[in-house]
Amino acid sequence: MQSPRDSMITLNYLHGFNSAALETDTKVGELATRFGVHRINYDSFAPRASIIESIAAQSVEGDTTAFIGTSLGGYFAAVMGQRLACPAILVNPSCDPHWALAHYRGMTLENYKLPDQPPQTLTSAVVDSYRDTALSTDPADYPVPPLLVLDTGDELLDARATHKRYASLGAALVFEGGSHRFEHMPEALDGIEAYLSRSARSAS
Repeated sequence: MQSPRDSMITLNYLHGFNSAALETDTKVGELATRFGVHRINYDSFAPRASIIESIAAQSVEGDTTAFIGTSLGGYFAAVMGQRLACPAILVNPSCDPHWALAHYRGMTLENYKLPDQPPQTLTSAVVDSYRDTALSTDPADYPVPPLLVLDTGDELLDARATHKRYASLGAALVFEGGSHRFEHMPEALDGIEAYLSRSARSAS
């Protein structure tokens, strides 16, 4: 757990595609001012089932835990929330990775956060492992409704379209401007904490 103080809630933090969850990350540090943060690193070039297995093996579970992820990590936060019936916070999520990752099919990419690691190639088999696995828009498919957290200035994914498509899942935190990296975490902390408190009350 990486937090400067004890916290009632521990967030399992999931990075996006071709990224990493580092202790020095700005968003990790901002979340750690309010919550415990358990960073999970997984191989985002692996097939979907392998990633789920890796995340499950690394996750902290319990009555006071939740998942939070950005981009592809937001997708997997929702998946783990469904599987473990716990809160999930989806930050600028890739709700349909089969579509989103198709743009990188066959590309060999360096990870700017891990410059010492060799570049990796996103294979067609990995992209196809996400076929027909887009996040559901039906609230009944989520034991605990997830929370959408969006920057409208996301240059990679259409935040307004995501908000409209998934409005049936409940309240969302939407911030004007920003980017795909999400630049409003300090402003989102109160809303995230309120969401976690509501989820805890509903479960009790």
